[in-house]
Amino acid sequence: MTTAKFVISLDFELFWGVSNTQTVASYGRNVLGEWQAIPRLLELFDRHKLRVTWATVGMIMCRNYRHWREVRPAILPDYVRPGVSPYAMDSLVKEHAKLFFARPLVERILATGGQELASHTYSHFYCSEAGATPDHFAADLACAQSIAAEMGASMRSLVLPRNQIVADFLTVLPGAGIEVYRGNAEHWLYQNGDAVVGGLAGRLARFADACLPLSGSRAVRERRHGALVNLPASMFLYPWTARRRPFLALCQQRLKQGMTTAARTGGIFHLWWHPHNFGIHLDQNLALLDALVRHYRKLADAYGMQSQNMGDFAAPPLAAGSAGQRAPAAGVANVADAANAPGAAAPIIHSNHRDLQ
Repeated sequence: MTTAKFVISLDFELFWGVSNTQTVASYGRNVLGEWQAIPRLLELFDRHKLRVTWATVGMIMCRNYRHWREVRPAILPDYVRPGVSPYAMDSLVKEHAKLFFARPLVERILATGGQELASHTYSHFYCSEAGATPDHFAADLACAQSIAAEMGASMRSLVLPRNQIVADFLTVLPGAGIEVYRGNAEHWLYQNGDAVVGGLAGRLARFADACLPLSGSRAVRERRHGALVNLPASMFLYPWTARRRPFLALCQQRLKQGMTTAARTGGIFHLWWHPHNFGIHLDQNLALLDALVRHYRKLADAYGMQSQNMGDFAAPPLAAGSAGQRAPAAGVANVADAANAPGAAAPIIHSNHRDLQ
């Protein structure tokens, strides 16, 4: 039997990930709270020697507003719907820089053992959005790899924003240096990412499934398709809220049952959430996570379950303790090679982009 794996991937996006669904007034406090939540999460992961993937929006790595204005993909996405493109949020970004840029937090991730810096695309790119093309996507990923290389890192794993997985866009990944991506569960409730079948009823069904095993144990296996590894998500970690509090014991039990099934069968349990989910009620949310980590430790002792990040599933495996951390000079050269390979996107353009002013 194969060794069971416990995988955690975090969608680190700051306000880029919610800019077309939330306002600063309604959600800004949650995003600002990431500045306290992420160091606490890193301390917890380091204390328990957990290998974790941080799928990070590349724009977060910009030093400030001016740097962001200078760093652009060679071609920009041409979304049909207004208000979707982050390149149209100039005044908001300039006014609320701390909601959009967090290079010091990325540096802390890179400095913590076992933490993998992965891609959440450069601009929180929407593959399912009308007007988006694989060429736009390739340019976006090249830009993400380039700014990561500025920080001495390379990225081998990817989480698609809003879990929008489109087959034509996946063909771009090998040329962008991506070997592993987080797929969706095959169950009808999850297979279309953020496009939930049934609308509100579907979302209520998803939460019901987080409390009761409506879709099965959610233990998964990696799926290899040529050069790519699909590492499907198991379950989302719902954060603590006063409204959700009566159901959280059920949610915890559901998660632990899935983890136990994976441990007993040599499967994978792939847990995910966003750091901004911990941006408020931090102590309560860390208590929920700590209970799951303690359950993982019991499963590691009883069944040999191992903590792995997404990059550990790439071939050949990364050396223990080095996944997603600062790459040596040769690794940076490889990023450039991947970006300039046949069929890959052109590198980023550094300019003032006066046409965007």
